[in-house]
Order: sequence, then C-alpha cells, then structure tokens
Amino acid sequence: MYQPITLSLFSGAGGLDIGFQKAGFKIAACVEKEEIFCKTLELNLGRYSKHNCQVLHRDIRYLQPSEISLNKVDFIIGSPPCQSFSAIGRRAGGIGGIQDERGSLFEHYCRLLKYYKPKGFLFENVRGILSANKGKDWQVIINAFENIGYKLYYRVLDCADYGVPQHRERLILVGMQDGKFKFPRPIYGSDSPNNHSHISALEAIVDLQDPSETEHQYSGKYGKLLTEVLPGMNYHYFTKEMGYPNPIFAWRSRFSDFLYKADPDKPVRTIVAQIGAYSGPFHWKNRKFTLQEFKRLQTFPDDYEFAGSLNTILKQIGNSVPPKFAEKLAMAVLQQLFASDLDMDLLEEEEQLSFDARKSQRAKSTRVKRLNNTEYLHLNLLDSPSESYSVNKKQVLCNLVNYDDSILFHYLSPKSRIKITQLALIQTGNIYKFHFQRAGEICSISVSHYQNESFINPPLLQYQVKFDHPIGDGLKKIICTLLSDSDKDIPIAWDAIEDCLSRSSGYKTMMDVYGHFTEPHPTFTLNLDVFNKTSSFLIRFIKEFSKFESTKKVLPEELLKNIYASDESFDLAEVVRDLRELRFDVRVHETNKTIPPGYFRCCYPFTININKQVSVKWKS
Repeated sequence: MYQPITLSLFSGAGGLDIGFQKAGFKIAACVEKEEIFCKTLELNLGRYSKHNCQVLHRDIRYLQPSEISLNKVDFIIGSPPCQSFSAIGRRAGGIGGIQDERGSLFEHYCRLLKYYKPKGFLFENVRGILSANKGKDWQVIINAFENIGYKLYYRVLDCADYGVPQHRERLILVGMQDGKFKFPRPIYGSDSPNNHSHISALEAIVDLQDPSETEHQYSGKYGKLLTEVLPGMNYHYFTKEMGYPNPIFAWRSRFSDFLYKADPDKPVRTIVAQIGAYSGPFHWKNRKFTLQEFKRLQTFPDDYEFAGSLNTILKQIGNSVPPKFAEKLAMAVLQQLFASDLDMDLLEEEEQLSFDARKSQRAKSTRVKRLNNTEYLHLNLLDSPSESYSVNKKQVLCNLVNYDDSILFHYLSPKSRIKITQLALIQTGNIYKFHFQRAGEICSISVSHYQNESFINPPLLQYQVKFDHPIGDGLKKIICTLLSDSDKDIPIAWDAIEDCLSRSSGYKTMMDVYGHFTEPHPTFTLNLDVFNKTSSFLIRFIKEFSKFESTKKVLPEELLKNIYASDESFDLAEVVRDLRELRFDVRVHETNKTIPPGYFRCCYPFTININKQVSVKWKS
C-alpha cells in the first residue's frame, strides 16, 4: 500500500504523527519550535516515525521550504498553538485569536500549503476557534485556506467517541483539492452504531493499579479538601450552589480542573498542558496520576519516550492530539483521499452528533441540583467562630506589645459571638495594626499604619461589604476603616477584609466569594465612603471601580485620563503599571491583545490577594 508522504507542522510531542504513521502515512518531516519537543521526536525515530524522518527545530515564521528535504508532499498535518482561542485565553481576559501572534501562525501553515500543493491537509484546534472574536477569526482562517484552492470540511469531535478515555472536544478541519470528505463515525458513546460505552479511566489504566493502594492525603493549602470531593466532581463541591454548608469557593470562580477528581467509571475531562498543584484530573485515590497513567489517558504508547522534566513531559502530553484519535482521522483520510479500502463507517454531512445535547442535559441537571441545594444551605449555617489561623510566609503577624513574631488572638464571649482581635502585619517594610471587633453578624475592622513611632489615626476611607446571605459562622457584613495618610495603603484594607473572611468562613479570598470577572456572580454589595477631603488619583480611581458595573467593561483611556486629572503628562501604560504594582488587576493591550490600544479594563472592585500579585511585565 502506498504511504502518502506527509509533512507535520507544529508537531509538538508527536501525537498526530503517531496516529497518522500507524494508519499508513509516512511522516517524512516534522517542524517544531520547542527544542525539548524536538528531542522527544528524535528519541522515537525508527519506532513511531521513520529512521530518516527530518526533525526541524525551527520557528515556522522563519522557515523556508528549502530547509525541508522534501520535493513532494502528499498531505500536511498540523495543530497550531491553541492558547489564544482556548478557555484559558478567555479566562485570561478574552480570546486573543488571530490578534495574538500564536493565533496568526495559521498564515504560515497556508504559506507552506500553497508552496507544496498537497492533495489535502488536516488542521486541528480547540472548538473555541469557531467563536473567537464573534466568529470573525474563523472566517478569516476559512477564507485563507479557500483562497489557496481547497474545499473545506470541518466538525467538532469528542476524542472519547473514538476510543480515548478522555472527553476532549476538538475542531478538525480537512481540506481537499478534489472530492468530498466525510468524518469517521464514532465507535463509542451514544452516536456509535452499537451504543458502545466509552473507555473509562479505570479501564485504560487498570493493569497499572495496585490493589492494596489506600486513599492518600494530598498536601498543600487546599489538599485536604480533595478527600471530600466525590469522583467526577471538582471545587464546585464546596460552593453554596451545591449545598456545601460553609462555602469555600464561588460558583465558576476557578478553572474546571481545580480539585477535579476523576470518576473511574467514565472518561476523564480534558487533560490540559499547564497542570498546577491543584489541577486535575486527580486519581480517585486522592493523588496525582502517574506519568504512565497520564500517557494511557492520552493514548500514547507505553514505550513512547519523552525528553525533559516531569512538568515539561506533562506539558507535552497535555498539548498533544491523542494518538488513537489521530489514527481514526488518518484512516478516514486514507480511505477517501488515497483510495484505500479500509471499510470505515463515515458520517453523512447532515448528521448531527449528540455530545452537545448531552452536555446541555448535564448542565441542566446541575442547575436543578444547585437550585434545590440553595434552600438547604440557608438552614445549615455554621454558628461557631474559627479558633485557628495559619501564618502566610509573605505575611508576618506580630504581638502588638513586643513585635516578637508571635500571634495574639483573644476571643471574648464566644457564646454571644463577640470577639476582639488585635494584631500587626509587617509587609514590604511597613507595619500595620488590624483591630477586629465582632458583634453578631457584623465585623468592624480598623487598619492603622505605623509611622514615626505611632499608629496613624486619621480615617482615610471605609469599605462596607454586605453579603446577600450569612456566610461561615454567621458573618453578614464587614466594615473596614483604613486609618492612614497614604492612599497606597488601600490594598492593606483588602488584606484585612480577606483575613476576616478567611477566619469567619471557608472562603480565603474575595475572589473566592466574588467569582471570576468574565462571569461575575457577586453575592455581596460593596459601598465606599471617603473621609479625606483631598481627593487623590487613587481615591478617585477606587470610587469609580468599586462599582460592579465599571469592572464589566473595556473602557477608553480618556476615562482614566479624566480620573487622573493632573497637569503631568498622562501615559496609560505607566499609570496601569503603577496600579498593577498596588495589586489592582487593570489590563491594557500590552497585557491582553483583545483589548484595543488606547483602552483598558479594571477587572475587580478589590485588589488581588497578596499571594496572587499581578505581574507588571508586559507581554512581548
């Protein structure tokens, strides 16, 4: 059988290549920008590609066809970087799309396609590419391929339907010079001919399991929570919407893989490239999956070798197209474009797949559960104050009398729920005193700045955070008064509010109770009073952006310039850098390409937690 000569672009760790090579294509050259990925490809030459396959460690933007040792190419495959179209891109402040240089790399795919004029090509990406910038980006991409002379066929497919133990939805675009293309019919799931069950996570790794293994205790700030999470769930388990009596997170305030524990009887959710300390999928025994288990979940061969550290390897796996999925796509191409008799069952163009309907049904079921649990939550509020507190490495709490790195907590009359706590916070060379007074559902805080051997007393401003429903030990309102002569102490007021929040409830930060700015679900109201008659830029800024509606918009720099109201020249980038230094999450074109030059966005009505300080470095 003839093996179509294939050029692989954006090869990554070789997921697409493995599938196409196994189906009968000859991967003759690979182009990859990341050096460590190229080393992985080289490690597997002769086993999952030909011995003489050319591995080019090159940035495609500068690659010339003369560098590729091929005179003829029958087919081109490639998966351009998808971050600018992905869910991560959306959560980072919008989808960069083709405005992001990673999103414009398809142009160089087109350049090589136009040069070699193969019979066809396959282009893989995330489904978010279809809706990036309201569909305009996808139309640009489609037009570029059509202008070269290819007929285009595309669908969103779920890898689990093709034997991958992972729900991973991907956009597949196939271009052909002649003929029509039909996508392979699912062989698992409700769209398969015999309604075969999907390959489950346990089924994929069962021979790698130790029958005597007991449940683990995962470490870290949120590690202990993992034991409570039910298989198949994530951090949503700890929200008020799901009925958790002392909520720790707001609904949709984190990525869906946060504290996500795999269900052994189902495929796992999408494995991502950037796996943090609390990013799933976690094993149902409350541990991280092993490297060998991750390879199975992504359907890499057991003996496939990876170069680099463990984190680098996991990035390579998460970035890859599952080889088993790639193989089914390759077989469909081989049968229709290269006249191979593989007897594959193919989908008709008008046939619709049901996984979107299944997702909609699951979402509807979750919404019903959330509504049912809301009443339950209101009847089961905890009523006892927390007796413990953990010291953050970035914050040193001191006894007000001796400043000796000890912590003073003094609870008075806990039964009547009145408690007074005094402590100091040393941060970036400054000392601050937090004075808490709790009476019933209201906690009053004063924050003083220590200067010239005394704590500054003039009140500068006051925040009032009123929750829609009592949280934690019955807290319903936080009143924080900042006593200082410096408006740059405003972030310290929010540190004090978060300190109160964490000791009175399961929430650790304002972000946990507010939710992410792309989908804000505020469950509190915020009021600001300013006592200082002299109005500074920062004071005017927080007045405007303590309003929820102001944080939902991309605004012209003219608005910020008017707030700035200074005789000094206004430089948007410099002003935003200063705000970000103070932990206000303000974004501009230099930090997010979806924000047009000359515009900005303030994402939250509060400063970011000290452990999540926003970067002041611009993207190159």
